[in-house]
Amino acid sequence: MRTALHSEHNHVPGATRVTPGTAIAVRDLWFAYRDAAPILRGVTFDAYAGEVTMILGESGGGKTTLLRILKGLVTPLRGEVEILGNPLKRGRMGRLDPRVAYIPQQLGLIRSQSVLTNVLTGALARTGTLRSLFGLMPAGHTREAEAILRTLGIGEKAALPVQTLSGGERQRVAIARSLMQHPTVILADEFVSQLDVVTSREIMTLARSVADQGVALVMTTHELDLAREFADRVIVLRDGAVAVDSPAREVDEAALVRAIRG
Repeated sequence: MRTALHSEHNHVPGATRVTPGTAIAVRDLWFAYRDAAPILRGVTFDAYAGEVTMILGESGGGKTTLLRILKGLVTPLRGEVEILGNPLKRGRMGRLDPRVAYIPQQLGLIRSQSVLTNVLTGALARTGTLRSLFGLMPAGHTREAEAILRTLGIGEKAALPVQTLSGGERQRVAIARSLMQHPTVILADEFVSQLDVVTSREIMTLARSVADQGVALVMTTHELDLAREFADRVIVLRDGAVAVDSPAREVDEAALVRAIRG
C-alpha cells in the first residue's frame, strides 16, 4: 500500500501540480558515442504526469544516457523528445528547462556545503545570475527550502554539511533540491541503488508522494521488486531498444527478468 507524505488535500512543498497527461514523449531516439555502435536504437515511449515510470535494463544498456538526453545534457543522433508538449531544450542550444529536475546517480551534492545551501541551488534559475554569484538568496526561497526539508523529515539537518549525513539523508537532500526547481518532471538515475532495503523503501515512498502530486518521475533502477511495488509503468531497454513498455501491474517479475536478459 502506498504511503503519501500528505493527505490528498495537502501539497508537498515545491511539487508542481500539472494537468494529467503526457509529460515526456520520446520518438525514435538513437544515440551512439563517436564511432561506436548505437546504444539507443529507435527508443519510443511516453511518461505521464502523476506517475512513476521505471526504466530497467542491464548495466551499460543506455539507461543513464537516456536520462541525460531527456535533461538536454546529451544530443541524440536523431529522434524527437517533447517535454510538456514542447521540443526539448538542449544545453548547447540554450538554457536547460528548469521544470525538468535531474538527480544523477552520485546525487551531485556539494558535500562540504550545508544541507540548506545544497537545497537552495535548486532555485538558481529563479534567483538570477547576479544574486546567485553573491549568494543573495531571497528570504522566501530560504523559508521554502526549510519547509521542504521539514516535510522530508530532515529539517533539523539544515545547517549540517552534507558529508556528515547518511546515505538516505543525502537522498532526501537531493529530492529537496529538485523540489526547489518547482519541477513538473524529475529524472533520477539509479536513485536507491546504494541504500539498504528499508531505507530504499522509505526514499521510494517519499518519491511516490511527490509523483502523487502530479509530477512525472522517471527513474532508472536494477531493483525489480521496487519496480513492481512503486512503479506505475515499467520500461525495459535491451540491446538499446524498448523490449517492454507496460503498466507495472500487467507484468510480473519473471517476465521482466526474461525481457532484460533476452
